[in-house]
Amino acid sequence: MDRERQAWLRFLIVIGAAALGETIGIWLRLPSSDLLLPVLFGAAAYYLTMGRGGPRYRRDGNVRYWRGRRIDDN
Repeated sequence: MDRERQAWLRFLIVIGAAALGETIGIWLRLPSSDLLLPVLFGAAAYYLTMGRGGPRYRRDGNVRYWRGRRIDDN
C-alpha cells in the first residue's frame, strides 16, 4: 500500500473513532460529550495508528539503514 492510501486510511480511522466517541457520549448523555469524547477518541486513534516511521537502531546506538538504504556515518 502506498503512502497516500495509508494516510487516507489513517484519516478515516481517526474520523471514525471521533464519530464513535461522539455517539457514545450522546448515547450515555455525558456532559461535554460533544467536544471532549470525540477529541479523546480521535487522539487515541491517531496515536495508535502512528507507524514506526523512525530508523532502526542497533545495540550500540548507530543507525545503519533507513528505509532500506545504507546511511553513511560521515
